[in-house]
Amino acid sequence: MKNLASKLLRRRLRQVFLWPIEALFGFGLFYFARLLPTTFASAAMAAFLGIFAPLTPWHSRARRNLTFAMPTLDNSEIERILRAMWRNLGRVIGEYPHINAIVKRGWVEFVGLEHIQNLGEGGFLIGAHVGNWELGPFAALKTGKKVAAIYRPLNNPLLSSLLHRRQETYGGNIYRKGREAALGMVTALRKGQMMCLLVDQQLREGMAVPFFGHPARTSISHIKIAIKKQAPLFYMRTERLGGCRFRVTISPPLALPKTADNAAILQVATMINAEIEGWIRQTPEQWFWPHRRWGKNI
Repeated sequence: MKNLASKLLRRRLRQVFLWPIEALFGFGLFYFARLLPTTFASAAMAAFLGIFAPLTPWHSRARRNLTFAMPTLDNSEIERILRAMWRNLGRVIGEYPHINAIVKRGWVEFVGLEHIQNLGEGGFLIGAHVGNWELGPFAALKTGKKVAAIYRPLNNPLLSSLLHRRQETYGGNIYRKGREAALGMVTALRKGQMMCLLVDQQLREGMAVPFFGHPARTSISHIKIAIKKQAPLFYMRTERLGGCRFRVTISPPLALPKTADNAAILQVATMINAEIEGWIRQTPEQWFWPHRRWGKNI
């Protein structure tokens, strides 16, 4: 009982004191970047995170994950990748307020739009936190389709308006992670919307699927629905080519099995994880290594 009261007190103190500070910092960073020219905002945030992020505990976690996934790398290469990773993340933050302008200026090369151009139904675009992942859904917008998304409520709800601001650009529905998301995916498909999903993060209720040779809890609900509804599923790869220049590539639709049993779902999930792993191996500095992809024990 005493532990519960202590936990509730800490949570209340966090809500009263820490949340407003976090919100002030988050919105301050957003509007500061928004006031700057796009390329300068991207470069400035890259420099900021490149200097300060390696001093945080997240750097140690990222190093453990990278070593776990790619054990043959030497220390100098690990450090190079991690510092470049922080700079890439800084660029993503700096580019966030300018994301529409980046597309309008033609700084994004879209490849494979023909695969979804004449799609008469909804489908899934499967991506990962690589490059600037906020640009992936614009492939669907370029073909005149609305984009639906799933969100996990932020730990600090005062920052939630930044999340909903993004969805206003996408035009489709947004669904809360969990049961609402599963039902929402079916609804989005029925409306002809493209459901964009980043499936490279740990999911407690997911299936254990190989990733860099280690089991990782992986989302499978979209795979179940895609098989049952025979809805097309495409890869959505985003690459940073340099500075604020990008390439977004949409693959042909994946071949799906006819039945959604566990073996078939595992087969598709393994194929997707292998594809994403290939992207990361090509440009490891563009993936978000601090995430606990293999759980807290790494």
